[in-house]
Amino acid sequence: MRSSSGAYFIALDHVRALAAFMFFIWHFTHAFTGYPVPFNYLPALFPLSVLDEGHTGVALFMALSGYLFAKLLDGKSINYRAFLWNRALRLLPLLGVVILIVGIRKFFTGGDLRAYAYDIMKGALFPSLPHGGWSVTIEFHYYIIVPLFLWMLAKSKLLPLSIILAGVVLRLLLYQVHLQWL
Repeated sequence: MRSSSGAYFIALDHVRALAAFMFFIWHFTHAFTGYPVPFNYLPALFPLSVLDEGHTGVALFMALSGYLFAKLLDGKSINYRAFLWNRALRLLPLLGVVILIVGIRKFFTGGDLRAYAYDIMKGALFPSLPHGGWSVTIEFHYYIIVPLFLWMLAKSKLLPLSIILAGVVLRLLLYQVHLQWL
């Protein structure tokens, strides 16, 4: 696995490290049940609040990905099949291991494996995969729309705003469908 463009921006490693650190610290201190630090904890010192913002680490990763895509693909064409294959090789092995471990744990604790299998299949469309797998679903949704986004950008600099609007509308529709399932 290597970058399809060959470009690497070493200066961004610090931003990646900060995002990973924020994400790790939140999960390490809150765990699954909010122990040892409760979920509603507010740090007494403002700078320590950075350590209690795991979602901000995820958002930082997503913003960094968007920036890198814009920087690397600006005016260039990509081999979409190789692009998707490279992303799959980076993301799916670990996701598969996590899904398998959770499934094994459910098996030994008497969990409903049929419901778990359904949740995994549903996770390809909805961001509902276990233990951070939801972020992989969101990433793949982005990878699927990249060619459309690049085509729109080549036609007009303002046209990509329509994809953002369409994404917001789609998200609202999915939210409504999800509410009906509850």
